[in-house]
Amino acid sequence: MASYPRMADANATRAIIIACVLVSLAALFSRTVDVALMLGGGLIPARLTGHVEVVRGLPAVLTLLSSLFIHGGIGHLAFNMIFLGWIGRFVETILGARRFLVLYFVSGIVGGIIQVVFDPHSMVPVVGASGAISGIFAAYAMLFGKSGGKGERVRALQLAGLWIALQLATGMILNGEAGVGIAIGAHIGGFAAGLVLALPLARGAKR
Repeated sequence: MASYPRMADANATRAIIIACVLVSLAALFSRTVDVALMLGGGLIPARLTGHVEVVRGLPAVLTLLSSLFIHGGIGHLAFNMIFLGWIGRFVETILGARRFLVLYFVSGIVGGIIQVVFDPHSMVPVVGASGAISGIFAAYAMLFGKSGGKGERVRALQLAGLWIALQLATGMILNGEAGVGIAIGAHIGGFAAGLVLALPLARGAKR
C-alpha cells in the first residue's frame, strides 16, 4: 500500500495555509480591513514602477510578499489552499520546511515581478498565492517526475494544468464580480522559478 505524506508532518505548508485563512477571515468580517489589505498589501504594478503612489500601505516592494497572503474571496482562497495542501506536503517531504519556504516565497516573488513586467501600468491589485503555488507544482513535476519516470511527470503536469484552468475560471468569476482578473504573468514566473529551483534545493536537502 502506498504511503502518502501527512499534513500533520508538513509544518511549513500548514503554516502558510493557516496564515492565508486568517487574513481572509479578517477581510471577510470587515469591509474596511478588506479594502485596506487590497490597496495597502496587494501588489499594484503601477506602484512598483513608480507610476502611482499610495499614501497608506506597505512599501511597494514589500507587497511582493504581503500579496501572497491576500485572496480575492473565499472561492479564490479555497482553490489555492486545497491545491497547496495537496501538492505542498509532497514537495515539503523532499525539501524540508526551510527549503520549501525558500521555494514558495522565491516563486511568489518572481511571479509578482514578472506580472509587473507584463503590465507595468496596471492599477489593479494582484493578490493570491497563485504564483508561489505554480512554483510548487513545477517542483513537484521535477522532483517526482525525476524519480517516477515520464508517466509521473506527465501526471504532475496534468495536475498543474488542472489547477491553472481552475485559476482561470476563478479569474473569470472575479472579473464579473469585483473587477479582478487572473495574473498570468505571476503563474508563468512562479512556474519558471520552481523549475529552476527544485533540483538544486533537493540536492541541498540530501546533503
